[in-house]
Amino acid sequence: MTPRTFIKTTTFSGILLSALVLPGAVPLPAQEDAAPQTRWELLAKQKNEANQGITWLTHEPLDFLMRRGDHFDDEADRYQKMCDPDNLKRMAAAGIRYGRIYFYKGFGMEYERADMEQAKRTAAIMHQLGMKVDVYVGGTMFAETLYQELPEARNWEQRDQYNQPVPYGLQTFRHYACPSEPAYRDYLKKILKYAVEEVHADQISFDNIMLQPEPESCRCPRCIQAFHDFLRQRYPTPEAVRRRFGLPNVDWIQPNEWASATQPDGIAVLNDPVLQEWVRFRCESLANYANDLHDYVKSLNPNVSVLLNIKGVYSFNRYWANAVYHPLFANRIDVMSFDTSGYDARIDSHTGALVSQIRSYKVARRLKASCEEPLQDDLRCAVDMAFDYETPVSGNPGVPFTTHVSTPSLEFYRAYLDRYYRGTESVADVAVLHTWPSMAYSISDTYIPTTLMEQTLIQHKVPFDILFDEDMDQISHYQEIILPGQECVGDAQVPKLLEFVRNGGTLVLTGNTADYNQWRERRHTNPLLPARAEGKGRIVYIPEIIRGDAQAGRSRAEEENPEPGAAPQRGAHMTPAQWVLPNNHVAIDKAVVDGLPKGLSIETAAPLTTVMDLLTRPATRETIAHFVNFDRANPLAPFSVTVHKQFAGPVKSVTCLSPDRDQGLPLTFEETGDHVTFTIPATKIYAMAVIAQ
Repeated sequence: MTPRTFIKTTTFSGILLSALVLPGAVPLPAQEDAAPQTRWELLAKQKNEANQGITWLTHEPLDFLMRRGDHFDDEADRYQKMCDPDNLKRMAAAGIRYGRIYFYKGFGMEYERADMEQAKRTAAIMHQLGMKVDVYVGGTMFAETLYQELPEARNWEQRDQYNQPVPYGLQTFRHYACPSEPAYRDYLKKILKYAVEEVHADQISFDNIMLQPEPESCRCPRCIQAFHDFLRQRYPTPEAVRRRFGLPNVDWIQPNEWASATQPDGIAVLNDPVLQEWVRFRCESLANYANDLHDYVKSLNPNVSVLLNIKGVYSFNRYWANAVYHPLFANRIDVMSFDTSGYDARIDSHTGALVSQIRSYKVARRLKASCEEPLQDDLRCAVDMAFDYETPVSGNPGVPFTTHVSTPSLEFYRAYLDRYYRGTESVADVAVLHTWPSMAYSISDTYIPTTLMEQTLIQHKVPFDILFDEDMDQISHYQEIILPGQECVGDAQVPKLLEFVRNGGTLVLTGNTADYNQWRERRHTNPLLPARAEGKGRIVYIPEIIRGDAQAGRSRAEEENPEPGAAPQRGAHMTPAQWVLPNNHVAIDKAVVDGLPKGLSIETAAPLTTVMDLLTRPATRETIAHFVNFDRANPLAPFSVTVHKQFAGPVKSVTCLSPDRDQGLPLTFEETGDHVTFTIPATKIYAMAVIAQ
């Protein structure tokens, strides 16, 4: 029987339907006639054979598929089979340790009572079989059923400037709830209480944690009142209000109304102070809503893992488009779902751009959150192994166990998950600072130098973190802070950056960095330029990041719609296929590296198609260097690596581990002062070097 594909039946991450064919994934090669070469290949082959005949769990309820349409004609039979105890036993016998089950989609608690009780019965069996249970909670309200069940729920929905509900795209029977409405949160908490106390869920996955782009933002009376309260808190005196808005009273201020549905698409920058504050208000409203639900779940059971589908950071303005500002979720998220298409790890076949979710992984690590990404493809799996932060929350099964289809890389990952991938900390010489006003008030222009600078660091293998305004007290931990085209640098940030330089750090600026203040008011004199020495450190200025040619061979249609599943986004923006290294990337890399007072923590001769992440594992005094080869057609030849020792004392051993071989390979190494040098052997896609001290 031809395998099913359910690409159109999910709006959530491909991992949720992990046995299915995923958009952008490379199919598993047919190797029935080839004898397995490693134990990882043998394990993957055995598990995939054991998986045959299993009816996989899904997070989507049957009623939703029927109401939406576009499904197979035997869906009802499939739903009967998936929760059958014999099917669950087959899953456990095949080594499946995790499953996400449908629980609450938004039809109404009473309408979905049967599904919730089925989830309870299914979860009990899964727990008996040693499996972790994840339950799905949708983020929209189904107007046709919920409003019949609870007429007052109509008052919970978002309303646009025309007092119309905000629908879920073409699914107009699904309405977004207002994040400022406490009654809706209280309603969801009843559902969450059932999930935690009755179903005993190990993880709860919240979908649709984002708002819609303008002009579909909520302007209901609740939000307008909340906006005024927000402004009063930020600008508590008439003098402060007048300085910001030119008016003495925040009650007079109203969010703008759009002349047409397409008018927001033509905006390049946000100069209107009310629009600037409106963006921040929307971000904080969404985060407050999600954080409240997180806190409630943790109050019931702190060991339950919380997943939020907030997606990652990309080369367009998600603060403006979707009201998602990741630092606001810090300490309030265990797992971050990417749930995007267009960003699967690859070298773009048209432009040569190296595309990945590496930026998103770096931001998730700052939040201490794991990432959920489909891993059935070896390259995507390798990127996850190198960059993911595996959260210690007991309810989270670990990303290698959230997928059912097996590959050699996944089996390798599972075997070493606890030993090498948990309890790690980032080693970074450099931090790229994303200032709030630069990234929030520029719709796309600031994202170009930022993305290309980060692309240069990624491919030249410079260890770096991504910081935000909330992380300014962390800058002293780095040798160098880079502000790539960060046009807005706040008056409060300038002295902190100059103090960092006076204390011996290096500041790298590009283009129009700091030409504007925190409100995007143009300065007569740039406080960070002209570049000059500041105490023990220095300021390095790169006049321009010269954009490479990313257009060759791509049709206009491909450029206009390169990432259909990423998030609602209109207007011009930089696409993944345009992440081509800048023309002056060699000079940029040299300027960055030459500016490091203590030099790089790791140097390697691996090619530009290879990426690297450097971590420590303090509990075992180990330093771990991960290497991922994006050039699938050409395995890596052996290459040398020099690492600055991260712990005191001599190096005891250096071991290379890879899905290419059954066991770790001891490497010959040489110590010179504080550095250790060794050679990584030939590698197909992924290898890690473990330096024990």
